[in-house]
Amino acid sequence: MHLVEPEEVGPIEGDDPRVTPPRPPHRRVSVSLLFTLSVLTGLVVTIYLVLPARHNVLVTEAVEQHRDSESTWDLETPNAAELRAWAIGVVGKDAPLPADGKILGARRVEVLKRDAALVRLSIGDEPITYLVQRARGIGPNHSEHRDGDLRATVWRKGKYTCVAVGRAETAKTWLASFKR
Repeated sequence: MHLVEPEEVGPIEGDDPRVTPPRPPHRRVSVSLLFTLSVLTGLVVTIYLVLPARHNVLVTEAVEQHRDSESTWDLETPNAAELRAWAIGVVGKDAPLPADGKILGARRVEVLKRDAALVRLSIGDEPITYLVQRARGIGPNHSEHRDGDLRATVWRKGKYTCVAVGRAETAKTWLASFKR
């Protein structure tokens, strides 16, 4: 005696088995390929639509901070030792800091949900904005950007990404102060 499930499909007690031809192998492969391609395409499109582009975010932030003349500083006119101690707390040990120029102020900013050190200094009479953040991911070792009358230079130094922003006309003068 056999137990028969009510939802069971197939030959039941004396019925002839229903024989169906197997699916051709190329149809199985093409359905699997179409499904895989549609999932991958949907994933890539979703990533590009949902996640923001992160190109040159440090440069953009440094240029915006350079144009902002009414900044409040965490440190006002610190000496080299004070700036070094403050930078260790913000971005970590061995952060590259400007060696030349008069430091006008420094403050912590958040870029891509991570802390960065923003330093305003003057080299000669030229106000310069310097931004340093611990590098994450792969990026170019050096690049130049222009934004109207401003020039921004980005470089990697060890574990850090550095950005310096100043006027484009005097870039040769102030860029010489940053040892890359």
